[in-house]
Amino acid sequence: MISWKLLRTCCLVLLLIPIAHLIYMVSRDTVASMNSSPDAWAAEVEAYARQDRISQLPKDPIVIVGGRRVKLWSGLDDLLAPKPVLVRGLGEATVDDLSYHYNRLIGFYQPDTVVLLPDNSEFHIRANNDAETLVHDIGELVELDASQAKSRRFVIIAPLKTPLYPSTVPVIDETLERLEAWAPKHDNVTLIDANTLLSKADGMPNPAYYRADGVNLNEHGYVRLSVLLQMALRGDL
Repeated sequence: MISWKLLRTCCLVLLLIPIAHLIYMVSRDTVASMNSSPDAWAAEVEAYARQDRISQLPKDPIVIVGGRRVKLWSGLDDLLAPKPVLVRGLGEATVDDLSYHYNRLIGFYQPDTVVLLPDNSEFHIRANNDAETLVHDIGELVELDASQAKSRRFVIIAPLKTPLYPSTVPVIDETLERLEAWAPKHDNVTLIDANTLLSKADGMPNPAYYRADGVNLNEHGYVRLSVLLQMALRGDL
């Protein structure tokens, strides 16, 4: 008969496994973020390639690209059905990193639609971009994609304001202004700004929609973002 002490120890170990895994993932991404080379994400790109080799890839999928925010975004398969969805997030990758890995992350799948959700790293350790640079990088990614398939739909989700970094709010506001001026020049591009739905009455990000880290969305935040994406893909925005 199993002793109570052994049973308690086993339960504790099982509870700690996901926490240890999360710590490992965050630590790995933090180290990679300090490496300015796009090759910092090579291991994750290769992991997707291994997964693809043993999977039956869908035809004309919706490919969601970005960093950690994309990797944490669940429920998209049901939300966007019957269109197949492939989530391809890379740690704390920037838009420039995504362009570098374009062929494997996007082009390889010949998607019907590409959805870009920029990561928080655009404005901090990894890139420290200003609004002009980020919009330029987004434009380069869209142009790269258009060179492969001019008819492909491209959905850009504007950078999200976060409770932890109120100092980035002016930069994000300027980025949105620039994107709003740039996007209408491209017939295949749809721009989504979720910040209004994720903010308080004063326009600052509402902590109720973010995880305890003050950076990534929680379940309630992702629901609001998901509804906007669904509306955009239906052409209701």
